[in-house]
Amino acid sequence: MAANSAFNRRRPRGLNGACKKKVASGRNIPPPTSKAEPGKTRLVPPKVTKSLAEKLKRIDWQDLELFLDVAEAGSVRAGAAATRHSIGTIRRRIARIEDKLGESLADRDPLGLKLTPTGSRLLSIAREMQQLRHSLESDERAAPRRERVRIAVTEGLGTYWLMPRLVEFQSDHPELDIVLICDMRRSDVAGGETDIAIQLDQPQDARMFVERLGCLHLMPFASDRYLRENGTPKTVDEWPNHRIVWQEADQVASHLLPYILGTSAADDLIALRTNSSSAHFRAIATGGGIGILPTYARAVSRRVRPLDVGVHLRREIFCIVRPKSTPSPGVQLALAWLRESFDGARFPWYDDKFIHPQQFEDAISSSNVISLFEGFIDTLDVDDN
Repeated sequence: MAANSAFNRRRPRGLNGACKKKVASGRNIPPPTSKAEPGKTRLVPPKVTKSLAEKLKRIDWQDLELFLDVAEAGSVRAGAAATRHSIGTIRRRIARIEDKLGESLADRDPLGLKLTPTGSRLLSIAREMQQLRHSLESDERAAPRRERVRIAVTEGLGTYWLMPRLVEFQSDHPELDIVLICDMRRSDVAGGETDIAIQLDQPQDARMFVERLGCLHLMPFASDRYLRENGTPKTVDEWPNHRIVWQEADQVASHLLPYILGTSAADDLIALRTNSSSAHFRAIATGGGIGILPTYARAVSRRVRPLDVGVHLRREIFCIVRPKSTPSPGVQLALAWLRESFDGARFPWYDDKFIHPQQFEDAISSSNVISLFEGFIDTLDVDDN
């Protein structure tokens, strides 16, 4: 890894320890040549070695553009102010470039950033790429650029709830380029990693705009196949007679496991563990054991059945947006769509009060819900009696 550059405070020396070697300004790369035809300007990027050209294919343009902004600002702190990214985000994303190149980009210097030969070369390449991009964007024949809206959400809500609805939303708004990031990890909204985050924990950063969308209710579920073979528990005292399937990931309230199982020796009862919401659902639906699922799981597939053993969990769903004077039009549209998607009046499993899945029948059978899960039902709802 190339975490020893000036972008990392802990170890100021470069990757190979050669932090004292000075780079002569303007001598790393000859200036690009330009061949012009009448009425046209042709941008010719600087020549690079084949090995570096291959490595450049692995670098994300957004990371490279951030490196360009920080390098031109002169320091990480100045770059953070100019780009509105946190210092930690800048270091992490530029370290990602260094890892892919296998070389350090800058050394520590009292006056700011001192680029290594590789860093200077990469800076020149980034400038040429940015000029070419700006030239293309200003071309009158170029199609108008769609606004990109990045939404981070927990895996289960993203896979089973938002993605089926997102297809219709994007069709209604073709001017938007939607990126849905399904991950149990909390997104760095303040650092610019995403525009909107849907998560189950309230952020500690008071600067964030936070809106409560609804509640996620959870309870034990099992498949009919498992219940036929192992019986149906009536109370938590019967847990030792059953196999438990558990999800271990960020934003999963694992500290509640002893309460759910009614014993401090909870680990002894777990037969299967996974960090994936979709794998967790599959394990339960295919007879792997009893597990905790959102109550809307009954709307996803009739193959999972809720168990009334007196365990009901409640998690609030928060929407986090980076504070700005006025959100972009695309972000505003996405926020309105998210409010509708978690409307407890239309979708009772997101209501503030717990509603048993048995009471969902009317809502589940309505066309605006059942059509969302056709793909999942096709694969999960065939019970082998």
